[in-house]
Amino acid sequence: MRNPPSPRLRLPTRLLVIDAIGMVLAGLGLAGLFTELSGPLAFMGDKHVAGITAGVGFALVTFALGNIFRWHNRMRAQQRAQNQPGSEM
Repeated sequence: MRNPPSPRLRLPTRLLVIDAIGMVLAGLGLAGLFTELSGPLAFMGDKHVAGITAGVGFALVTFALGNIFRWHNRMRAQQRAQNQPGSEM
């Protein structure tokens, strides 16, 4: 006997926004490290700024992805607990 399909859960928007901002910053930082972006973006003339920008972007991406995986595992555990026979939630 199969369990009925569970409704799809949506990721929290704030995690998606943090992840998107991190991806933009990481891409901008890496582009600043490997190319010359000092024309359109004056602050990217210094390679240290580009490295810091990339580092902050990667940190945000790592933070957001860790929270997304933790949220996903928590939701799956709650669904399993609700599908257990005899569980009252």
